[in-house]
Amino acid sequence: MGTGSVRITREEVLTPPEFKGLESIHHPAGRVGGARIELIRTDNTTRLGTCYQQIPVRLFPPFVFGSESASLLYLINLTAGLMDGDAHNIDVVARSGTRAVVTGQSATRIHPALKSFASQQWTIDVEDDAVVVVLPGPNIPFAGCKYYQRGRVNLAPRAKAIWGDIWLPGRYERAEISERFQFDTIVQDFEASRAGELIFRDRFCWNGPWTAEEAAWFFGGQLACGSLFIGGPLPESLPQANPAAGRSLFPLGPEGSCFRWCGDPSAVTTDLVSLAMHIAAAWTSGPQSRPWLLDSSSLSPNHWFMSAKDWNRGTTPVDVTEII
Repeated sequence: MGTGSVRITREEVLTPPEFKGLESIHHPAGRVGGARIELIRTDNTTRLGTCYQQIPVRLFPPFVFGSESASLLYLINLTAGLMDGDAHNIDVVARSGTRAVVTGQSATRIHPALKSFASQQWTIDVEDDAVVVVLPGPNIPFAGCKYYQRGRVNLAPRAKAIWGDIWLPGRYERAEISERFQFDTIVQDFEASRAGELIFRDRFCWNGPWTAEEAAWFFGGQLACGSLFIGGPLPESLPQANPAAGRSLFPLGPEGSCFRWCGDPSAVTTDLVSLAMHIAAAWTSGPQSRPWLLDSSSLSPNHWFMSAKDWNRGTTPVDVTEII
């Protein structure tokens, strides 16, 4: 986790080769935030252990619902999103026996970059017999943004984890000021390891803005793509795929799986979350158990936990980036 209350500085922010020379010239601790979070099991519930948080990142104590086996931890960005030069470092350690969903309170809005780039960098360490679901996004790249997202998931031999990403094209239903695929550069760098051995790596660099032909090539003519890393065995039965989400499965051998989506934003989001919560529940409570959190009457709808009806608000088309 690093040293508990030692301030997170820019020296800890990694720069990908694509952004070499764009390192921020601001104060070493300015515009850098994050959190170091320890999740512990106590009284048969997942709660916070040691914790350090640095503006603009804040977090609520995990929500604990009586009928749920998993706790819900929200990370909060106190600003309007990731600005040029902003960087968030988030370290999570899930101790043995913990059960948690870790996510942001809103979508990740990535603002235009003029001199530097924005970054969010995650490290997730999962101990034996812990189960954690991490949902950082969805990501909304504004026109002209430069963004580096880095994720590292380190699994103990008997640990299980799920990591989900959704990428949207920007604020898109805006007529002549639409930002569809008008970002500058997006670098995604994700790795998962078990007992120190690499089991999955996913890295891409998208250079924009994209033409209509390029958008069709990368997104298949759709408005959202999604990815879900499953660090553990798949249950025998899975929720039925939404045809509007275009789900595909890529087996990774005995250590896990990767699912991909390309489709309607609301369909991709609901299908990805449903799959993640069903798999997590199967790991902790058996194959016929109800999904984590989704059936809870204690959970208000938000950008992740929302039905397709809630997303669409009864009208089509709708720009979900204006909702989340």
